[in-house]
Amino acid sequence: MKSIVQSFSLIGALTFASSAQAENISLNLYAFGIKAGTITVNAAETPNAYAVRGAVTPTRLLKKIKDIGYTGSATGVIKRNAHQVRKYSGNARTGSRNSVVNMRWRNGRPIVDAYKPERARRDYDLTPSKQSGTIDLLSSAYLTFKTATSETLCNSKRKMFDGRRLSELSLGKPKISGRIATCSGNYKRLAGFSPDKMKKKVNFPFSVRYEQNDDGTYRFQEFTADASIGKILGPSFARDEMPKVISKIIDVYVDKRTEEETFLDTYRRVGIDPFKERVYA
Repeated sequence: MKSIVQSFSLIGALTFASSAQAENISLNLYAFGIKAGTITVNAAETPNAYAVRGAVTPTRLLKKIKDIGYTGSATGVIKRNAHQVRKYSGNARTGSRNSVVNMRWRNGRPIVDAYKPERARRDYDLTPSKQSGTIDLLSSAYLTFKTATSETLCNSKRKMFDGRRLSELSLGKPKISGRIATCSGNYKRLAGFSPDKMKKKVNFPFSVRYEQNDDGTYRFQEFTADASIGKILGPSFARDEMPKVISKIIDVYVDKRTEEETFLDTYRRVGIDPFKERVYA
């Protein structure tokens, strides 16, 4: 039995196109124990270049709680087994902001061609040309999910720049048990985030699980991370009770929210008690 709000898992069904250099990864996003959306990463590689497209598509349930979504693409070159991004474009909704970004990298340094909506520069904003050696978040996600050998699996650290913010994704050495390999990882905010967000949380730990193919390589199977609001409600519910429970949670959000406030903003402001009182009433 599990609590209603728990760690969420991204379960990936990995399939290969006719070329072994192409990967199509589809992941189901689960929240509250039921499907909340899908994540897709489609990529192709040659020995010298790569291209990747990604999308996050929420279900209607997730959109009620937090309207998130994403489409993006990136292309780059491969030199000495290192992926170096050349162009990136993305359109993202995070629940707290919507953004459209177009960037390119020259000599390892990002150039932001467009970042919408535009705004006045803030004290904590970064200078793009100083973020050398970075890649985009989509390329980093692809490198995390792509099929790898035991020598190239995990054990990496990548700095990412999204046009305004600098972050880091690190993966430890794989722990192999039979045909299963598990890697512990961490997403870390480094700079360019508001002081309020840096104060609230900097590190976001996660784990990734891979399964060994017959040829000895490892294919992605599962990504698990703590949900933003954590394990909060306590006693668990049967699966057939979930729609009613989720409806109660949404009702509290609608009752307590202020204008344009997201679900997580409301939760952080009012705390857990109103939700527990309504769910267990």
